[in-house]
Amino acid sequence: MPLKSPVDKLPLAVRKNVRDEWDSKRPDFEDRISRTLGQPWTVTANSNLLYVYTEDESYKSRIGEIITWYIEPFCSNLESFVQSYGDDGKAELNSLCSKHQVELAPQLEDTTFTYGGLHIKDGVLRLVFAEGSLAVNTNDVSQGFQDALKLAAASSGGANAFSINARQSVRGSYDPEIGALQKAIGELVRVPDIKLNPDFEKNAAVLIQAGDKVRSDWDKVLGGATLAYFDGLKYQLERAGFKDDDMLQEGFQEGISKNEIAFRVVEKLENSSYHETLVEDGVLVMQTTPEHFWTNTSDVGSNILDLL
Repeated sequence: MPLKSPVDKLPLAVRKNVRDEWDSKRPDFEDRISRTLGQPWTVTANSNLLYVYTEDESYKSRIGEIITWYIEPFCSNLESFVQSYGDDGKAELNSLCSKHQVELAPQLEDTTFTYGGLHIKDGVLRLVFAEGSLAVNTNDVSQGFQDALKLAAASSGGANAFSINARQSVRGSYDPEIGALQKAIGELVRVPDIKLNPDFEKNAAVLIQAGDKVRSDWDKVLGGATLAYFDGLKYQLERAGFKDDDMLQEGFQEGISKNEIAFRVVEKLENSSYHETLVEDGVLVMQTTPEHFWTNTSDVGSNILDLL
């Protein structure tokens, strides 16, 4: 929607409400946000502009209060986000929101929230409301920190594709399990130091550019999905009889001379629909496309004997 023009001057009673209910509290809110993120942050809200975005006379007279209705839960939701994502979350917000500024403003054509939400633009963390929805769901519209960061990463052309959501997924779903899985695969092929290469950053860069071709929550499941491909390969090695079979183990060692198994996401497969396994320069490569990310993972490597 096009931006409306702010009023030149607010009525005296409204100016008093803004002074008493917002201006006087703003330093405390800024201090709270700054302490949470470990950097100095500011909060801006154009009360003269907000005034023209409601026809409700009771709201028009309480613009200062309405601003606090948004910023108070914003602070609480921010603290919850940082509690979950820790220093990594703080660093991501401080980096992508380079101006260290929160702005309460009307939604423009660059966002399509029903009531409102968070959006990062030009280094500013914008807390926006949809036209006709000023003061609606003020507790909820500042909960989408993860989505705002994901969109900001996408607009960067993939430079920040391995974002906070993806890293959190890896920490929660991949890191705790991969050690035992690596050991199990190493025992099956009698290569104790077998390397499992998840290539998270490159795969995230491919997935983020896939748009609606990939599941919308790919970043939140990246760790678990990648683990599933390695686990699927383990299952196929067991099924093929590698355990305690010297001949098969030696065949693996000869074919996979670099002792490495890699997983990657590519735009197109050569010989399959969902995924394929091949040997490249002594590396066993499992690959899939964005469209079939985390599909039929238990079948990956079913052609392992033919490859070797």
